[in-house]
This record gives sequence, C-alpha cells and structure tokens, in this order.
Amino acid sequence: MEDELLKIKEDIIQGLGRFSAFAGFNKITGQIYGLLYLNREPLALGQIAEQLDVSKGNVSLNVRIMERWGLIRRFNKRGDRRDYYEAETDFWKVIRGILTERDKKEVEYTMDSVTDSLAAIGKLDAAAQTDEAVFYKERLEHMQEFGDTIAEMSRAFLALDNFRVSSLSRLGLGRV
Repeated sequence: MEDELLKIKEDIIQGLGRFSAFAGFNKITGQIYGLLYLNREPLALGQIAEQLDVSKGNVSLNVRIMERWGLIRRFNKRGDRRDYYEAETDFWKVIRGILTERDKKEVEYTMDSVTDSLAAIGKLDAAAQTDEAVFYKERLEHMQEFGDTIAEMSRAFLALDNFRVSSLSRLGLGRV
C-alpha cells in the first residue's frame, strides 16, 4: 500500500513537472507544487530539495517566484528559523495569480511590440508601403485582434472569480 501511494505521488510530481514545462514554466515549478500539494505538512527548502533531488538554490529561486504568483504560501514555525511552504489548494486563486502576475506581463510585452510595429508600419513613407509591408500590417492586425480577445478572456475569468468569491461571501460560505 505504501509503495503504491509513493508511486502515485511520484507520478503526480512528474506529471505536474511535465505540464509545467509544457505551459512555459520551469519543470521544477510543477514538481515543487505537486510535492507540496500532496504533502500533509508544510516543507522547508531543504526538505523540498532533498525529496526532489535538486539543489536547494534551485528550489529557493523557484519558490520565490511561486510565492509571488500565489501558487504557494510561506510561513514560519515557532522556534524554527526556517521558512516553510505549502501549496495553495484553491485552483481559482492559483490561476488568478498566474494570470495577474506572470502571463499578464508577458502578454502585455508582446502586445506592446505588436502595437509599436503597427505604428512603425503606419509611419512608412509611400515608397516603403510595399506588398511585404501590407502583408506585415495584415498579419500584425490579426495578431493584435487575437491578443485583444485573450486579454478580454482573462479579464472575464478574473471577473468570474471575483463574482464567485463575493457570492460565496454573501451566502456566508467563505472560500470554497
């Protein structure tokens, strides 16, 4: 039974690591989240590093990022100088943190470059308005439209989560 549960835990940790890499995060980010999510007690950096067989520095770097995104929480235990970490189990909150802290910045940077490029194309003199410039303009406008749609979907998701939280609070149910 213990061996089976250990294998399940390892499979989840590896699976979340693969998904994390697929989603553009570090593989270790998913592995840390999986380890903390399936651990009853919070873990210190050294414990995380030991269980994942990675360096403590690598864990430290990633938990700071994960904490900023809202994937994990840090706290101290009385009489112990170490920081301990536990996974955020509210997946709405996790996604909200990623959308607001990580993806929003990357999407904004990309969309700013599209906007700037469109403006630069618009400033080209008549001689530079080649078929290639028109092609670029059409493609970038298409990309901008898609980016606007993604931004609107993100805002809708965040609004839905805010609605969910406020509705639960009004009903006296707290966070679910």
